[in-house]
Amino acid sequence: MTTTTSLSSTRSRAALAPWAIVLAGLLALYLPSFVDLCKGAWGTEKNAHGPIVMAVAFAFLYYRLRQMLAQGLLERRPQPLVGSLILTFGLLCYVLGRSQSVLILEVGSMIPVLTGIVVMGFGLRTWSRMWFAFFFMLFMIPLPPSVVDTVTLPMKIAVSYVAEQLLYWAGYPVARSGVILSIGQYQLLVADACAGLNSLFTLEAMGLLYMNLVRHESAVRNAVLATLIVPISFAANTIRIVCLALITYRLGDAAGQGFLHGFSGLVLFLSALMLIVGVDSLLTWLLGPPRGDASAGPMQPAAEASAWQCLAVIDGRASVSMLVGMLLAPAMAQVLTPRFPFDGGVERLAASVPLQFGEWKAMPDATSQAELATAGDGGKSQDQLYDDVLMRTYVNRAGEQVMLAIAYARAQRQEVKLHLPEICYPAQGYKVLELTPVALPVTAGGTALPGKHMLADGNGRLEAVTYWTRISDAYPQDALAMRMKIFRDGLQGRISDGILVRSSMLVRDAGGAATAYAIQERFLRSLVNATRPRARTLVVAQQTGA
Repeated sequence: MTTTTSLSSTRSRAALAPWAIVLAGLLALYLPSFVDLCKGAWGTEKNAHGPIVMAVAFAFLYYRLRQMLAQGLLERRPQPLVGSLILTFGLLCYVLGRSQSVLILEVGSMIPVLTGIVVMGFGLRTWSRMWFAFFFMLFMIPLPPSVVDTVTLPMKIAVSYVAEQLLYWAGYPVARSGVILSIGQYQLLVADACAGLNSLFTLEAMGLLYMNLVRHESAVRNAVLATLIVPISFAANTIRIVCLALITYRLGDAAGQGFLHGFSGLVLFLSALMLIVGVDSLLTWLLGPPRGDASAGPMQPAAEASAWQCLAVIDGRASVSMLVGMLLAPAMAQVLTPRFPFDGGVERLAASVPLQFGEWKAMPDATSQAELATAGDGGKSQDQLYDDVLMRTYVNRAGEQVMLAIAYARAQRQEVKLHLPEICYPAQGYKVLELTPVALPVTAGGTALPGKHMLADGNGRLEAVTYWTRISDAYPQDALAMRMKIFRDGLQGRISDGILVRSSMLVRDAGGAATAYAIQERFLRSLVNATRPRARTLVVAQQTGA
């Protein structure tokens, strides 16, 4: 008996030793990333589901491994070459993502890294039997802010509209401007976390997990239920907004923004879960009861010896090679991490932009009424997107008024970069009527800068806007071009700075926009020429392309 116990203990240690080495490598690779995520993206309301999804994914992976081990489905068909290629690809994604602050690559690299380890030890066939755990990990990756901003805005507007109609139908004094709901004396801003893509992403993950646990055999039924999760998410978000509006209206703003605001998030997911179960029950009634999945039968205990035999698939040399690769990846990421190109201070915009130049003079106590939107994801770099902001209104002798807004950010990274007006204005209740790329002849040498003309209508005003954005020495015209410029600069070892220069005028109708644009171009040309030489590079730079 003692000999048998000793033999079993020896087998267990021999089987677990290589896996302990691999685990040490994974912790060295991803523990710093998870700490940064908890301090950053995962610490915000938008992405608070991230650690929960990760925990569920690993719990499901452990459950599935035990199930396959008990059923004899954990086959030993190692494919070291294929697994090594997948693992190397994952480590390269990690290096690029970690060094360039691309979370979708840094966090997403865990999927090919774990996949490569499993394929090296067990083969593709075994991996295919636990694919859902790896697929579910996709939902823990924070989405790129540019994608979230683009998709979230129409979702927020739609949720705000439906919530307004429901409250009005119920007899409450409610009005809406864009994504701002006014109920009684209170105003509520429908934030991204309340009705955006992140909540849809989370609810889709929850619905897919429910489907996998229930394990319906019908592919059509699963596809219908997965598709219906989108309107279910919309309905759950609407319920949350209505509840928050009623809490604020009945109990006051403090109650709406306090504990009950956080509790409404629980209401969101409970509502969604009830709707998913209800829809699944309706499908059962319409299509008949689902047949059980034979492969998901009850687990039977497996022999201890065969269990250790299945786990002992990675030898010491292979595990040490993986450990070396996992330790080299963070070191390479650190080497490739870009640095600031200069250490000197930057002259403040208020000091470098004169109060009077040419025919233009700043009006006292007057600022642009259209606010510059900033990120609100937590942390200094996100709550305070811009390092310096200047907002003034200038008037000339003819009485023409131009609202000027300049926002400068010293560090442009993939997850924190300039916000484009065509995204910010609609969030404040405006509708973008026109958006046209133009060449703006604002520099002294006559070189035109790529910019845009925008006509926006909302809040009882029609506003003609002229603006440009500069990232380092380029003038990108859209979010993708901005990302690529930041990425190219990052690979060259430097952090890009960025600036948004925006002028706007109120016009009576769309016909007056052309005149307003011409006035603004004349104003911006005078502004650039009058700006102090030391700070002029904050506004314009040598153009090398977008």
